[in-house]
Amino acid sequence: EGERLLADGEWVRAAQVFERLAGEYPESPSLPVFVFQRAKANYYLGDYGKAVAGFSYLLSRFPDAPEIPYANFFLANSYYRRGELQRALDQYLDAYRTSTDDRLSALAGKSVLALLENAGSITVGADDFANVPDDRRCPLMKEAADVLLGHGQTAAAAELLAGCGQSLDADAEKEALRRRENAPVEIAVLLPLSGDLQEFGNQIYNGAVVGAEIYAAETGRKVTIVPYDTEGYLVDAARVVGELSLSSAAAAIGPLTSEAAAIASARLHGADLPLVIPAATDAGITRLSETSFQLSPNIELEAVRMADYAIDVLGATTAVVMAPSGSEEMRMAGRFAAHFETRGGKVLASAYYRARDNDFGQYILDIKAEVIGATPDSSFWLDERGDTIEIDGLPAAVDVIYLPGDPEQIRMLLPQIRFYNLKGQYLGSDGWGDDEIFRLGDEVTQQAVFPSPFLPTEPTEESVRMSAAYDARYGAQPDRLARLGYDAVRLITLAIDRGGKSREQIAAALKNVQGYPGASGIISFGLNRENVHMPLFRIADGAAVPIPLNPAEPRQ
Repeated sequence: EGERLLADGEWVRAAQVFERLAGEYPESPSLPVFVFQRAKANYYLGDYGKAVAGFSYLLSRFPDAPEIPYANFFLANSYYRRGELQRALDQYLDAYRTSTDDRLSALAGKSVLALLENAGSITVGADDFANVPDDRRCPLMKEAADVLLGHGQTAAAAELLAGCGQSLDADAEKEALRRRENAPVEIAVLLPLSGDLQEFGNQIYNGAVVGAEIYAAETGRKVTIVPYDTEGYLVDAARVVGELSLSSAAAAIGPLTSEAAAIASARLHGADLPLVIPAATDAGITRLSETSFQLSPNIELEAVRMADYAIDVLGATTAVVMAPSGSEEMRMAGRFAAHFETRGGKVLASAYYRARDNDFGQYILDIKAEVIGATPDSSFWLDERGDTIEIDGLPAAVDVIYLPGDPEQIRMLLPQIRFYNLKGQYLGSDGWGDDEIFRLGDEVTQQAVFPSPFLPTEPTEESVRMSAAYDARYGAQPDRLARLGYDAVRLITLAIDRGGKSREQIAAALKNVQGYPGASGIISFGLNRENVHMPLFRIADGAAVPIPLNPAEPRQ
């Protein structure tokens, strides 16, 4: 049953079957088979942590089992998918050394060469081949030496050749230099390629692969995308980026989340590795390292853009703020208020509601009291005819009402602001980019304006080309994360084409990127190497309509 499930691709059920067999029959002579097949099912499932544990257990517990060469090979594959390339190389060599199967031997040998070819940050020495049978040792060492020469690793290549009684000559060294100048560009990606965030990491990785393929087709120069699986763990992100800073990678892309990106950027402080962060949106990440670049505009930039729009376009002088008490929204609210007042405006009142609130009446009334100058115990007011009215119905107006927040609460908040007669131009955050908010109608949304890097704008030539190539390769249209992965590769290769032969030169070229029409949108790096391009939208007729930005955006 377990074998059939494996053959049918039912990885979860196969793993369960072999788990049960191993648990119920610990003395069975077939226990090595149960352990091996359970680990193999976990490998195909993408759970590389369990796969590594299973294959490692087999190697230590049953060193003479016939499955050992195959376990070495699958363990090498698992290490490779986790981004542990040196370990992967060692296990491929062990598979090559222990194999008695010609097909496995050929596959393991090709894997050694491919790993050396695609990851110039690792190398081998003659000692690594010491236990390989004589008839297979020198052929693989000579091929490995040729690959190392292609990366300009002449000393390592000479050591391997010496182990087979050969030496490098002057012509070989010249050829090595020529090949090094034309060697593939190595770009590392550190993303969760397994675990809970695997889907998102794979999207960025797939976009990066398409970017590399298009660049190779355009220039004839190969770009090698080397994956490092962080599994979504912050510590792994810091460990991998630390290793990459000492490698031969030209640049790196990742990590996925803001928390991991902040740790990775801090780990690179004082290093020269350019790190292009595709999806993280927290502010301040790039200030932790001089070589970090952020493609997705950060949340504080959204607030700054709204404050500038209020002053420059609306001519606003007064504002009020209502926001959830979550950390992101409070930071946005604080940044808006600070920038608005720096620009000469005045924030008359602020209110922060809880994430579980759905009745916002008291918050709105408190803001109205601040705006119209009510005393704490005021209940009634005189209108222009001298009649008394309650504060609930008394109109209060400001120039703008800034409302960052999530779609669910914004949908409930807007009708209540209208009911309590608080008037002003609504300014929102990217959380407003929701169809259900658009469908509230213009009377409720008041043609609100909000920023969002996530909604589609006019397609660029790059986005059209990327979409076609992505569809041809994966049979689907790319989402935003795939486009960000693509743009990260394109920006790095653009920096290389502009003379970036070293990491320092690549980083310097990236700093000068302004108005790049990428597949994910326009990219312009500000003074802190954050993308400062922030598209604005107006809600009208049940849709979000892009607002042209003019003049050019400031460098934040």
